[in-house]
Amino acid sequence: MSITVNHDDKSNTVTISLMGSFDFSLFNDFRAAYTDLDKTFDRYIIDMSSVEYLDSAALGMLLSMRNAIPAEQEIDLKGANAFIKNILMISRFDKRFNII
Repeated sequence: MSITVNHDDKSNTVTISLMGSFDFSLFNDFRAAYTDLDKTFDRYIIDMSSVEYLDSAALGMLLSMRNAIPAEQEIDLKGANAFIKNILMISRFDKRFNII
C-alpha cells in the first residue's frame, strides 16, 4: 500500500491517493498525509480508485481525519469500487463525507 499527496493551491485542494489495501499498517502515513501540511485546505479528496481492500481500522482513520478537520472543510471519498462504496454506505459515511 502506498499513499501520495498532491496540493493544488489554485483550488485550495489536497488529494490523498491510496493504493492497494487501506488498513492499520497505514495509520501513521495516513495521519501524516493530512496533518503535516504547511497550510489548511478548503477541500480534501481521498482518491480510493486504486484501493482493493479496507478494514475497520481504515474506517476509524477516516473518522479521525473527519474529527481533526473543521466541519466547514469538505472531505470527498472519491472513486471507491462498488464493494468498498457499499461498506462506506452501510457504515453511514455519507453523513460525514461526500462519497463520489
